[in-house]
Amino acid sequence: MNKFSTSYILFLFLISTSRIIAQHEDCNTSLELCGNSPFYIIPSSGTGITDLDIANSCLFQEFNPMWVKWAVMESGTVTFVLTPDSVDQDIDFIVFRSESDFDCNNKTQIRCMAAGANVGQPPHKWAHCAGATGLSATDIDIEEPAGCFPTSNNFLAPIEAVAGDQYIMLINDFAISGFGYTLSFGGTAVLDCITVSTYPEEVIPQSTFAVYPTVSTGAIYLRAGSAELTDAHLTIFNMEGQLVYSKEQLIGTPSRVDLHHLPQGAYFAILSTINSSQTNKFIITK
Repeated sequence: MNKFSTSYILFLFLISTSRIIAQHEDCNTSLELCGNSPFYIIPSSGTGITDLDIANSCLFQEFNPMWVKWAVMESGTVTFVLTPDSVDQDIDFIVFRSESDFDCNNKTQIRCMAAGANVGQPPHKWAHCAGATGLSATDIDIEEPAGCFPTSNNFLAPIEAVAGDQYIMLINDFAISGFGYTLSFGGTAVLDCITVSTYPEEVIPQSTFAVYPTVSTGAIYLRAGSAELTDAHLTIFNMEGQLVYSKEQLIGTPSRVDLHHLPQGAYFAILSTINSSQTNKFIITK
């Protein structure tokens, strides 16, 4: 079924983020996520190399794809929410379980979400298939086909994950709007990075870093394992998954970040490169 698109107000964001995201249009260049913290995504336009597993799925094809992957460090349930900047965005996804080393040629589909607008029907007929989507602890279905049926709600069953499991996910954005979306994990499983590469001959440096002090009145410092942070991008989210700060080309290590403008509360600092992303939590007090 054809997907809808409409006009949106342009959501402004740093160009550098789009450049980072554009590197992950294919399974073998999936962005490796570290930790359960929120991650903001600006989708790229177009399609990379067609993944043959998609043709036999509920999605049938890729639209402005973003591929991510993660490993499970501690067993438990995996849930997540993909929250678009606009309620009218149509975000779909497929989750695969990988047998080993995030092998894109040896992966099994375990969840498929394609619910969206019913073409030719008024919005109130398919409103329950729009907006946020993901895996929910209260759902039991593992697939929702394209269109919007009475039984659809834009969410699928959680994953019962075991320590050591590896997952790869394709996220489709059917609207070329400039808007992004936030990926927020939940459940009881603990996610982590693993240090293997989808290219066996390539060793991918991890963006390991520390935030201090972990309780601050407004200024924090980033100390990275590498002396150079110029290829890394810093994003900071509050506990609601809202992006509150973004910066590229950090200078030096340690690098000082002034956050005095933020209200008190807990935050996640996410340091991303084209190969990986890692998260640290800190608290601002006033």
